[in-house]
Amino acid sequence: MDMPAQVTLASPRPAAAPGVGFDARDQLTPRRLTLAMWDQAYLLRHGRGGSFADWDRVLDETIERGYNTVRLDPMPQWIDLAHPARRLHWPDPKQPYLPWDWNTAVTAPAGRWLIEFMEKLLVRPELHYTLSCWWFCNLPGSTLQGPPVLRLPRTHAEGAEMWAVQLRQWRRRFGFERLVYVDLANEVPYFFPGFLHRLKQEHGIDWGVAAFTPAQAQVIADELNPPLAALRREFPELRFTASIHGDLRWLDVPLELDCLDVHFYADADPRWSQRTKFGELMPHLFTRNDWHAEFSRRCQQTAAAIGPMLRQRQRAKLMRFAGWAAERGMPLTTSESWSSWYYFDSPELDWGWLLEWAEWSVDDAIAAGMWGWTPHNYAQPQFANWRDVRWHRRLNDRFLRS
Repeated sequence: MDMPAQVTLASPRPAAAPGVGFDARDQLTPRRLTLAMWDQAYLLRHGRGGSFADWDRVLDETIERGYNTVRLDPMPQWIDLAHPARRLHWPDPKQPYLPWDWNTAVTAPAGRWLIEFMEKLLVRPELHYTLSCWWFCNLPGSTLQGPPVLRLPRTHAEGAEMWAVQLRQWRRRFGFERLVYVDLANEVPYFFPGFLHRLKQEHGIDWGVAAFTPAQAQVIADELNPPLAALRREFPELRFTASIHGDLRWLDVPLELDCLDVHFYADADPRWSQRTKFGELMPHLFTRNDWHAEFSRRCQQTAAAIGPMLRQRQRAKLMRFAGWAAERGMPLTTSESWSSWYYFDSPELDWGWLLEWAEWSVDDAIAAGMWGWTPHNYAQPQFANWRDVRWHRRLNDRFLRS
């Protein structure tokens, strides 16, 4: 799997000012989204002893903490809602420090579990949800293997066809009430099978370039816009997007999205990565813990030394995306964001600096006119911070009141 590796770039594209006198959010439901990213964990950690074993408890805790929207991966590459009793097996990933996804071997009628989960969610009128696919497809070299896929999509158009199959069943079983939007592919281009390789082989586009040429930007748009258009034609009642990193090169790609889900992270700032050695540590994140103490110390030192500068730069980037979103009529959200995209509950990893960063983000999200916001990408019950009800409630209430 290719892990996200961002490119720092100040795009020459001028920022557009948010519109004055009209706010699309006032006519949307919910008017503000407080988002929790649950990826595949809500299903694949549902087994005995798993953090999502008791869905009623977790859903009630989610409401108690002030979240009104959960982001779910319904895994259209694996789950066929027309045959929900089919038992599927996910082997143990053997990654003891894996914060999300699944952390043990799982054998389950995943379709039936998904139906049971959705029935519980839908009887709670306070909760909405988004759908987003990570497209894990048993790629060579990846430890996150799974059951045989229903189909291996070669392009985002083929991925959209698989979404359409699942959404037809979804409409039949659940309807689309409280489905806020559908994310064609999480964090384009990193997780869709073979996409980075195909960009380079077929179009000579190396994702590490400092800027996209107009022709390269059009190639990327041509990969994403037609499948999104096909989904909109079949499901005009739904909103569709493709989530991305806070990479300013996207501002030059003519995407047509119904909303804009951008993930803003500190590793986009080289000053953070240089001080914390995050890039050097990435190969060991999920399998070793002998780096935890040093990384924690470096994160604390970095936040103390240049925290305000990191925030200022990230805030400026946020405003650029907010301008782009306003210009193109796609309300801005983030379903995971802000500091390190990887952290773990470890006695040698201090969370203080990360939670302080999350607190900054509320004011910045409000200033940017965001429709949806999350304090961090650890809003799942397996994290110790989940137990701090008042912390989550305070931040969520602040954003909801904006």
